[in-house]
Amino acid sequence: MELREVRLREMLDAREVRAFRQRALLEKYHRTLVSFTMNIAGPVKNSALILQGYLEGLELLRMQLAPFPILHFEETRRATGNEALFVVDGPAGEVKRLACQIEEADGLGRLFDMDVLAPDGRKLDRSEVGLPPRRCLLCSGPAAECASRRVHTVEELQGRTQAVLRGHFQSRFADQTAALAVRSLLYEVSVTPKPGLVDRANAGAHPDMDFYTFLRSASSLTPWFRDMALQGIRFSGASPAAAFQALNYAGRQAERAMLRATGGVNAHKGAIFSMGLLCGGAGRLYGQGAPLRAERLLGECAALAENSRRAPSARTAGERLYQAHGVGGVRGEAAAGFPLVRTVGLPLLKTLLEEGCSPDDAGGIVLLHLMARAEDTCWMSRAGHQQWQLGREQLRQALSGDPRPDRAFRAALDAEFIRHNWSAGGCADLLAVCWMLLFLESSGDEHA
Repeated sequence: MELREVRLREMLDAREVRAFRQRALLEKYHRTLVSFTMNIAGPVKNSALILQGYLEGLELLRMQLAPFPILHFEETRRATGNEALFVVDGPAGEVKRLACQIEEADGLGRLFDMDVLAPDGRKLDRSEVGLPPRRCLLCSGPAAECASRRVHTVEELQGRTQAVLRGHFQSRFADQTAALAVRSLLYEVSVTPKPGLVDRANAGAHPDMDFYTFLRSASSLTPWFRDMALQGIRFSGASPAAAFQALNYAGRQAERAMLRATGGVNAHKGAIFSMGLLCGGAGRLYGQGAPLRAERLLGECAALAENSRRAPSARTAGERLYQAHGVGGVRGEAAAGFPLVRTVGLPLLKTLLEEGCSPDDAGGIVLLHLMARAEDTCWMSRAGHQQWQLGREQLRQALSGDPRPDRAFRAALDAEFIRHNWSAGGCADLLAVCWMLLFLESSGDEHA
């Protein structure tokens, strides 16, 4: 959208046109009229961000007016601002109360101007629904008094307006991203059956945890995934190394929250790393104004993960396997941009769902294809490197003959893994990444 400063004469003309339309609609319908505009200081009355705020208010207003029939609606979107008029078949006092709820309770409410006119043309005052006069955007004093005395400069008001709008939508994005990350973890654990993994049927090869352990763990991570998305936005213009340091700190806090929720059980350590990269990478793309497409997001993940090189201490099973066999595990996958997710997991998941497969069947089949190709350090550490290689090759051969094995095959494989105390935990994390990318792309399409 092209930004343009409007002249005083243009604003006066726009107000006159709006007043004329209000009178015409009142005369035609003799019903309650709602006029919705935005409180925007300065000569620039419209922009992509301001329009986004207006559309949010429009959606909220429609929701609030749902109890009453809307007899007429019209709107204009010009350089002089965005305006909407509703003719509502409902009592003016009740409509005013519902409109004021938005102005008082919503994060953008102070920027909304929702006038309610009675059928006789009288504009209702906030005092008629028991509310005080509106407060100033900057100092919280009486807004009318600050405006009449010009207490604040236009630049101050513009800066605050931009901060309110950006902060609101950044917070909304972070909330949605965190919700999708947790949803992805819940989808992963819910897929049943899975080889040696916790699912809705059993605990797999993990006697220290069960399905509800995973639910507690996943739900405890919500605020930290949100923080990772916000850190991504905050560091959207910084180097990937600087962004990774912020994400790494949040990830350690997320691990502490997980262990508190599970009583010390490691349910999601690997997933915290992968999902943290996705949340942070999504935040960086949002901050850059880029679309949430899988290819670009995985590129962001690769740039971030490049800063997570293994320390030589060999404290974990994954680090020991890296030193012994050069197995990169999840860090190697992430640093390469999750190539198996990009080329195998996500395309197959999309195809299966489009063909009508249930999440159980689609997720279960995708998991097997990931297991047949990935260097799963969880499976490898439990089975030993040689046995893991043999098992993976056998799975590849089975999938070459039947690329979409049925539930009975997956259940039998689950029983075999449980018998040998094997678990494909690394591939389970990759499956969660597939779900997350699918959800993020869908979310981006909805808000494009």
